[in-house]
Amino acid sequence: MFAKLTDKRKSSPSMLHRLTIINVGTGALLIIISSYSIYSSACFLVEQFPTASEEKQLIFNEQLASLLWWISSVIIITGAFIYYFFTKRMLSPLHELVKSTNDLSKGNYPPIIKKTSFREIDQLTMHFNELNIRLRKNEESRNIMLADMAHELRTPLSNINGYLEAMRDGVIQGEQPLYGSLHKESERLISMVNQLSEMSKWNEISSHSIIDKETMDIKAVLDESIALFRLKLQHKHIPFLLEVTSQKILLNKDGIQQAVTNLLQNAIEYYDGNTPIELKGFINNDMYEIRVTSPGHSIPDKDREWLFERFYRVDASRDRKTGGTGLGLAIVKEIVVTQHSGSVNVNSVGNIHTFTLALPLK
Repeated sequence: MFAKLTDKRKSSPSMLHRLTIINVGTGALLIIISSYSIYSSACFLVEQFPTASEEKQLIFNEQLASLLWWISSVIIITGAFIYYFFTKRMLSPLHELVKSTNDLSKGNYPPIIKKTSFREIDQLTMHFNELNIRLRKNEESRNIMLADMAHELRTPLSNINGYLEAMRDGVIQGEQPLYGSLHKESERLISMVNQLSEMSKWNEISSHSIIDKETMDIKAVLDESIALFRLKLQHKHIPFLLEVTSQKILLNKDGIQQAVTNLLQNAIEYYDGNTPIELKGFINNDMYEIRVTSPGHSIPDKDREWLFERFYRVDASRDRKTGGTGLGLAIVKEIVVTQHSGSVNVNSVGNIHTFTLALPLK
């Protein structure tokens, strides 16, 4: 079926040929009608002159007809050439889009389209380029994440397997330090399985809308979220500042709590400095903004626009230590933007990073 549609598409005339035929045909028809009207009017007017003989009238009619015929032919041919040339140039980005879309459907990422045309075509080209870059970046991040995950799974499994083989063969005996090492490796495996579970959770959130919402005080939700981390903050001796304005908002409690929890978890895991982690909530025009500010490693400008994308990680080696998959912020974006019609962004000043979630008040 697909092959038949492809063959039919190839055999049908192109947009350029159709536009050229229609517009040139319309222009030629108008020129012919205009020329005939001019010819008829001129012949009629000449006939009214008292000095015009029949022989002169005939000569005038023939010369005028010949002149109009040649002029009309030249105008039609020249106009057709000019129209074809400029239309071809204007439609060139569309041909590039068709070719690039075909490449993308085959799993190949085409080069960025740089040709320009009408504003609408330029906008379509710009959006296609953004989609192309985003898909390519997502695949690269996914491949890197899967390669890292395979490497990280292989290491603890190999260690556990080596210890068990040695104990089976009587090379070593089971002792307290050995069991501690095996327990540590098993915890690494559990952590990685939890990351895979987080991936599954992302897929579930992406395919289902959060429909259970109720109006509640956002302050209570944020207080409850930070309560989960108070012991961890005290244990790591990380100072914390909480400033939240009370406001009732229509929201899904579990979703917003998860979004804030993911931001706080990142702030703690990547904490690097001595200034406090700040959680602030306040009204800004018709939005309620939740801001999590913390010191950490610097984030390059080129990475900031991708932070909320699935599987994206700024520093793979650092995430390997903390166990990140690059899904936490993507889930935040899904909950806030898709499910609550809000917005997310990040702003950095030096090594101080502020993540902002904006929820509509209405």
